[in-house]
Amino acid sequence: MSRSIWLLLSVIALPGCTRPLHVERIAQLEYPLSARFSNTEGTVIVTVIIGPDGKVISAHGSGAADILVKAAEENARQWVFGPFPPVAEFPIYHTIRYVYRLEGKAKAVAYNPTIRTFLPDRIEISAAPLFSDYPPPQEYKQLK
Repeated sequence: MSRSIWLLLSVIALPGCTRPLHVERIAQLEYPLSARFSNTEGTVIVTVIIGPDGKVISAHGSGAADILVKAAEENARQWVFGPFPPVAEFPIYHTIRYVYRLEGKAKAVAYNPTIRTFLPDRIEISAAPLFSDYPPPQEYKQLK
């Protein structure tokens, strides 16, 4: 059965405005290697607080394994939103949904995931699970 990684973003309207929130810049999206080795999937809901400069002030996630929550929070903290309409109220609270799914047969080599963007409401990331006859290197164990 084919599986894929999806990162879905919910879109909100700004106070006093009917336009949706715009994403100006996103950080490079990754599927944590240790999660791929352990076949970990799940959905992370990240609530971000956005300041007047468009930068994320804070990000708090929940709903999945800690490795996925940490990866989603770190990614969301690097996003930049804007431009904003002339009338807006700050801080802005926004929810981002990261859905991590693995696709295809497990591989021994960690190829970069495929990323498709459909901003502002969706980003898709697809990657294969990983396997090894040996334990993962120490740096991957530290990610758990």
